[in-house]
Amino acid sequence: MIGRVPPWPFLVGIVMAASGCDNVSWGGFYLRLEGPSADTAATGEDASRTGSSPDSTASLGHLLYAGTRSGDRVEVVPVAELTGAGLRPIPGDGEEEELRLEALRDRLQPGRELILFHQGVRMGMLVVDEWEWVADSFCQPRPRASGPLLLLPDASNAQRFLAMERAPGSSYPYGLYQDLSSEYDQRVASLNLGSEAVTRVGAPWPPSLLDIRRDLQILDLPGEEAPSVMATFVHEDELEVGPAPDDAYALLVLGEPRGPRFELTYTWYRPVDTEGKGAPRYFSRMDWDRDGEEEILLEVLGADSRWFAAIHRGPDGWQTSFQDPCGTPEAQGGGG
Repeated sequence: MIGRVPPWPFLVGIVMAASGCDNVSWGGFYLRLEGPSADTAATGEDASRTGSSPDSTASLGHLLYAGTRSGDRVEVVPVAELTGAGLRPIPGDGEEEELRLEALRDRLQPGRELILFHQGVRMGMLVVDEWEWVADSFCQPRPRASGPLLLLPDASNAQRFLAMERAPGSSYPYGLYQDLSSEYDQRVASLNLGSEAVTRVGAPWPPSLLDIRRDLQILDLPGEEAPSVMATFVHEDELEVGPAPDDAYALLVLGEPRGPRFELTYTWYRPVDTEGKGAPRYFSRMDWDRDGEEEILLEVLGADSRWFAAIHRGPDGWQTSFQDPCGTPEAQGGGG
């Protein structure tokens, strides 16, 4: 197959060769020279070409990935399986563990294409050219893949991404890049939201909420009249992987605009003494289950490792809809 022009003027990229697939961004054309798609192996249609078993690739559905940028490259790790109901944890043990591990390994072999999303919209792609197992930073070992970035021109500053395999990722339209910075009233609102949440959950009062605010994000969520505010507060600890004292806690708040004020619509509270360390921060967002509402992915930092969680807005408001089982209070040694 020769010549494919995307439904966007062109992508910023570089010439690269990966497993029989050349991609060139030049003069408004995205030129693609390729043999049979590497993604066909994910469905078991051509497993003999990759040396993988059809049963292994069929043991997992489509996956959601989290990606971080490093220069002109991006590294991705699998987050969870995509289902019609949301995210499902990637199984890590049991009788079919070896098949699942083989399936994960197969998904990120060199030549695989992943569609990249930033702040809810499609922004580009990567073609995997390297991968390795990562066991030191996550609470469950998972593969990490990397490859050169191909991005829309106005998204050149994007640093974090969500990613999907070509199917279903290519069914999403391209969108406009946005990177919102906080304004004074939003920064004040985050402190008001934190104060309300501390009272609501009965957490110990810190000497200063401003001093323990470790992360602040401004989110332009669909359907809202103005941007929302999400902030992470960490008491007697830091927003990083590492041990924490028993009197530490993490608090994440989401406030949505309601006229002149912000309403507290989601709270994550995790005290170390009863639940173990689990300090969340915003990672990215998108409508990955195609239900018309965007979900938010969180990166959670524990005493020895990190993991992922997600929140979803349903009929009863925002709720935690997913968390890696290895990151639950029981798995982290908390829960009383």
